[in-house]
Amino acid sequence: MLPTMKIGDIEITRLIVGSNPFTGKSHLTPAVDADMKDYFSEETAFAMLRRCEEAGINAVQSRGSMPIMGLLGRYRSSGGKLLWMAQSGKNLTTFQEELDEMMKYDPAAVCIHGELADELYMTGMLDKLEGLLDKIRRKNVPCGICAHFPEVLAYAEEKGLHPDYYMASLYNLSQPDRSHDVNPTGERFEDSDIPKMYEVIRQLSAPTFALKILGAGRRCADQELVKAAFAEAFASMKPGDGVLVGMFDKYIDQPRLNAQYTLDAIRLAEGK
Repeated sequence: MLPTMKIGDIEITRLIVGSNPFTGKSHLTPAVDADMKDYFSEETAFAMLRRCEEAGINAVQSRGSMPIMGLLGRYRSSGGKLLWMAQSGKNLTTFQEELDEMMKYDPAAVCIHGELADELYMTGMLDKLEGLLDKIRRKNVPCGICAHFPEVLAYAEEKGLHPDYYMASLYNLSQPDRSHDVNPTGERFEDSDIPKMYEVIRQLSAPTFALKILGAGRRCADQELVKAAFAEAFASMKPGDGVLVGMFDKYIDQPRLNAQYTLDAIRLAEGK
C-alpha cells in the first residue's frame, strides 16, 4: 500500500482516486466528456478501480449521489476493497436528507461539498459550516470541509471548527466569472490560484488533500509534466498531506503511473 495519512482513526493513502471521469465530467472539453462517458461502462470502471487497488491506493472519493454512489456500492459488494470518501450534495436545505442516504453506503468519511462551502462564503453564511460538520459527526464518521476559495479553509481554522480533514482545490472555479464554461475549450483555470491555495494548505491544522493538481488535464501534455505536478504538490504541502486525482485509463495506465509519481514525490519532499 502507498504511504498513508490518518483521517480520524482511519488510514487513507496519500493518493486517492476521484470519480468525475466515471460520469464524464472532465472539466476540460465536451469531447473529453463524451470520450469518458463512452469508455466507462460498469465493467471498465470496476477494472480501473481494481488497478487502483493493485497500485496501492485504498480509497475513492465521490459525491454521495446516484449513479456514482450505486456504482461504488456495487463495486464493493463485488469484492472491491476501496474505502469511500463521500462528499455531500450542494444544497444546504437537503444536506441532512442526502447525508442520511449516504450513510446507507458505509462511507469511511464525509466532507462538505466544495461548491456548498463556496456558496456559503459568497453569501456571507460561513457560520453554517459548524452545524453541517456537527451533522456529520453525529453519524460517527470523520468530517471534512472541501473548498475552492482559500478563504473558506482559513475561516475554518480561525474559528476553530476542527474538521478531521480538508479537501482543497488548487483552482478556484467558484469565482463568479469562472463557474461556467466561458469558451469552447471549457472552464477557465488560472495558474495564479495555485500558490495561494498551497500557502493556506500549509497553515491548516488537519490533514489535507489537494484537488486538481493536474488542472483537469491541462498540466498533462506529457508524463514529465505530470510527474512534476506531483512533485510540486508534495513539496508545497504539509508533511503527511495527500492528493486526490481523477483517472482515465483508456490510453495509459494512470493508476500505476500516478502511484509511482506519488512515491517519488514523497521521497523527494522528505529528502529520502
